[in-house]
Amino acid sequence: MRTVSDRRALAGRALATGALVTAGAAELGCALVVNRVRRREAPAAVAAHVASRTLERLGPTYVKLGQILATRRDLLPAEVAARLERLQDRLEPAPFETVPARFRAETGLDLHEVFAELDPRPLASASIASVHRASLRDGTPVAVKVRRPGVARAIDLDVRLIRGAARLASRLPGLRGLPLLAALDEFDACLLRQVDLRLEADAGRRVWSALADHPRIVVPAIVDGLSTESFLVMELLELDRTARGPESRQALVAALRALYQLIFLEGLVHCDLHGGNLFLLPGGEAALVDFGFVAELPESVRIRFAEFFLGLATNDGPRCARITVETAAFVPPTLDYARFEAEVGELVSRAANAVVADFRVADFVLGLFDVQRRHRIVGTSAFTMAIVALLVFEGVANEIAGDLDFKREAVPFVLRALAQAHAGAEPGEPREALAAR
Repeated sequence: MRTVSDRRALAGRALATGALVTAGAAELGCALVVNRVRRREAPAAVAAHVASRTLERLGPTYVKLGQILATRRDLLPAEVAARLERLQDRLEPAPFETVPARFRAETGLDLHEVFAELDPRPLASASIASVHRASLRDGTPVAVKVRRPGVARAIDLDVRLIRGAARLASRLPGLRGLPLLAALDEFDACLLRQVDLRLEADAGRRVWSALADHPRIVVPAIVDGLSTESFLVMELLELDRTARGPESRQALVAALRALYQLIFLEGLVHCDLHGGNLFLLPGGEAALVDFGFVAELPESVRIRFAEFFLGLATNDGPRCARITVETAAFVPPTLDYARFEAEVGELVSRAANAVVADFRVADFVLGLFDVQRRHRIVGTSAFTMAIVALLVFEGVANEIAGDLDFKREAVPFVLRALAQAHAGAEPGEPREALAAR
């Protein structure tokens, strides 16, 4: 039951959101008029600049949307994506003055008892937290991630507002029966998971362990005993996001293979590998950082996603259609399955027969989502996040190697995953039964 304080906070957030959106629209109008007179920039770039500022003011829930859009240079004009890139790690940092007291409250220690040095100027500053250079008392260089104060409360209020809008929308013709609120609950859980840095520390350890033997992947090690809800201490990697060279393609391929290894073999999905979290290093190595948005795939979903990808690679539309329905969170009782299967089959056929240079994950994913939408099928969050992870990664890949073969690179990992699944089945147990366990 909501308290009077909760209702007031929600109403205040609603008014603030409305005011910020209105102010952003007014700022956009003025900027476009001024720009038209001075003819300095393309209107799209002006609009993107104002949009990024407005999203930043609205807070972390909306910044996440901008971060994902910034990766999609194939869907947005280059100048628009460039303007939105600042949302990935170049936001205005939170005041550092509150950090010592918060650290003492959560660890029982003063900063000087743990760190010989801690730079108040952040190396990067994003929607949830900022990252600072530091050194431990023994001189070990580390990076300290510091959560923004009040961010959990802001996300909670934003999701409540969005849930209220979804509740109204679910009463509209055409939307009745769709599990909009259940989908928002999953979205809320994903966002709030990023707020607790103890969960990110656990995810970082799992990713580090999974990729420790990978010859071309660098993952920062988590410093044990210093992770709290608001602070995370990890190995410091000296990284340059702008570095590009002849070995960048090799590094990109290594990163894609690492992503496939995590998804198909480990059941882990790094959903946030945009340009602020994926670094292509000299020597053909890649560094993966920031594990706040790492989702875990249930065993059955991991196997089913591998089967789905195999169907895509082998032009097996009926398999992809069947798996889409079997893994869905909601399927309308009136589904015309034959028509749905035919539409998915056409989509898979186009993707499977496309030459490498013409295949785009985004085209296939958006097409699949559109087919699902028209047939009122809602996918599970875990299955959808695995797809979105590839969508975000492709945004980075397009800048370096637009002809990267996503299908071919996936096949060895898909086959290993399915072989392991068969090996784990009881004698005579079909694959479908194993995946359903």
